Amino acid sequence: MAAQRISPHSLPRLIRTLASALLLGCAGAAGAANEPGPQATTPKLEGNQLTMLDAALAALPAQRPGVTDVYVLGVAGDVDEDVFPNEVAYLQELSAKRWNAEGRMISLVNRPALGNGGVTPVQATYDSIGHALRGLGQKLDPNEDVLFLYLTSHGLHDNSVYLHTDRDQEDYLAPEQLARLLDQAQIGNAVIVVSACFSGAFIPALWSPQRMVITAARKDRPSFGCGNSDSATWFGRAFLIEALNTTNDFGAAYRLAASTVRRREKEQGELPSEPQFHAGKTVATVLEQWRTGLPETAAVPYPFVYQRPSGAKTLSPKSKPANRNRKG
Repeated sequence: MAAQRISPHSLPRLIRTLASALLLGCAGAAGAANEPGPQATTPKLEGNQLTMLDAALAALPAQRPGVTDVYVLGVAGDVDEDVFPNEVAYLQELSAKRWNAEGRMISLVNRPALGNGGVTPVQATYDSIGHALRGLGQKLDPNEDVLFLYLTSHGLHDNSVYLHTDRDQEDYLAPEQLARLLDQAQIGNAVIVVSACFSGAFIPALWSPQRMVITAARKDRPSFGCGNSDSATWFGRAFLIEALNTTNDFGAAYRLAASTVRRREKEQGELPSEPQFHAGKTVATVLEQWRTGLPETAAVPYPFVYQRPSGAKTLSPKSKPANRNRKG
């Protein structure tokens, strides 16, 4: 989240993008005609990718009338970082075991294709996020159920989230675009977590009585923990792995995580990221009712361990190159 850890082959285009944003303003919807700004170079959602996503959506259990069901969408944005897919994979196990959400999660993950017959995941692109949200909107009851959306990636200074699927394949999700996708999908109650640098701008864009929005940083601050220097980002570890294993109250988990992150940043001498929080009254009431029906469950161990590459030196965040010690 802090200083973007962007792969060398995408850095020149990213610099051009940021310069364009400063001079011409942020781009509108991905691929919009007659507007200056970056054009999406991620693959279209078609063929096997579309088939896999439609199959995953079709397999979601129907919502149960009279019961608050939580449906989960996990999005890992950058193919070059292990921390993002790690967190989304863990979210699937956490939500199944602690939130009674087994079978109710869709994962969109940018990671290298797995060899030897491994399954290639559905990629996280603007199109796939929109398609997944529309499918989820058809499954859940917008007044009775809750969508938990966890978006983890690099964040840019223009407050957009970086979606990077492969070499020279990139796109960006702005706060206003996510708000529009949620509205178009008729998603009602939602908890939206944006774990990225400069992500605080998602709060005013998504503001609604039916939405709880949690961000890893305020709109003008970086957050930390990528660059393949750990198995989880600082905020992801504090919120997803630690806090949500002690409580199913998302507001309480945010407060615990914000305290943990603040303490770690102080110890490491980093500029405070200042995570942000907004809870609409409607969704807060629905979540309180949902929690009363949850059974007591044990903590879910985090299975990923960072292994330092052979011969690599151990560096503190401050001594690493600026573009590698932070999650942007």
